[in-house]
Amino acid sequence: MASASLTDLPPIPHNIAAIAGPPLVGIILNWFLYGILVMQLYVYYQCFPEDRRKFKVLVYSLFVLDTLQSVLGTADAFFWLAKGFGNMNMLADPYISPFDAPMLDGIIAFIVQTFFCWRLWVLQKSWWLPVSVFVIALASFAGAIATCIGGFQLANMNHLNVLKWQLTLWLGGNAITDTLIAVSMTILLLRSQSRDFRYTNNILVRIVRLTVETNTLTASVAIVFLVCLLAIPNNPDIAVAPAYVLGKLYSNTLLAVLNNRIYMGSRGIVPRNRDLASTDVDIVVFAPGLESSRDQMASSQGHHGIEIHRDMEVSRDVPLKMFRDGALP
Repeated sequence: MASASLTDLPPIPHNIAAIAGPPLVGIILNWFLYGILVMQLYVYYQCFPEDRRKFKVLVYSLFVLDTLQSVLGTADAFFWLAKGFGNMNMLADPYISPFDAPMLDGIIAFIVQTFFCWRLWVLQKSWWLPVSVFVIALASFAGAIATCIGGFQLANMNHLNVLKWQLTLWLGGNAITDTLIAVSMTILLLRSQSRDFRYTNNILVRIVRLTVETNTLTASVAIVFLVCLLAIPNNPDIAVAPAYVLGKLYSNTLLAVLNNRIYMGSRGIVPRNRDLASTDVDIVVFAPGLESSRDQMASSQGHHGIEIHRDMEVSRDVPLKMFRDGALP
């Protein structure tokens, strides 16, 4: 029976590395980014023990989701590459990957993008831009759910290109949302610059750089994911690698933004600038026993120079609303 079942298996193709390699690389990168996430979580725990409750709930919830994704991704790898070694049918079986890739990626991305929508609202105090970005993020999340359902229904990873509209809605929505967030945050932050507060401007430039870099990275990975699926329909396994990376990038982006407060104070308030001013005062000491003040002034022995230093503290707190409200944590 065993020999008969082995003969019924499809032959191993010559490009087996291109089929089994991307899932393995994606899961390895997933654990690599998970290690970075653990390090960032430790920094957050040590540096912001009195942070707002909503930030703590947000951070630790994302960490639980990312831990679950890494564990389930490892189960996928064991099923494909260990239990199903040499079995092309098991390698084509999605197993639980539709849940731990598109579903968990979609949940994590939606949470992080909602956080950025809140920051946009705090910065602009207007509803139309944050709501517009939120609607696109919600549509992207709906695409992730549809991709998850379609993946389980297909039961074959070789037919992922059938889910074109689901994948386009999910990944294209992610890319558009991240791009809008990066552009909007950059414009709003640059408008907040002032010629009178150079130190604050340096902080804003650093935040703009971080926002552009992180959102551009997540948008780029989503675009690469979608291009791989649509441009290489004969080997959809190549797109599995970015699928296992996308969620971790969003979580690391959020923690990088929160931990960036280390460089500007735990509450985001610009430190005070202190200027020291010194005043030199010459005091003439009149020695007793001389006949007149003129004689005293003429006497070189009676003139003593005393240098007095007076310290003046010039303090200035920059009352930026984005620091006060937590939009730039």
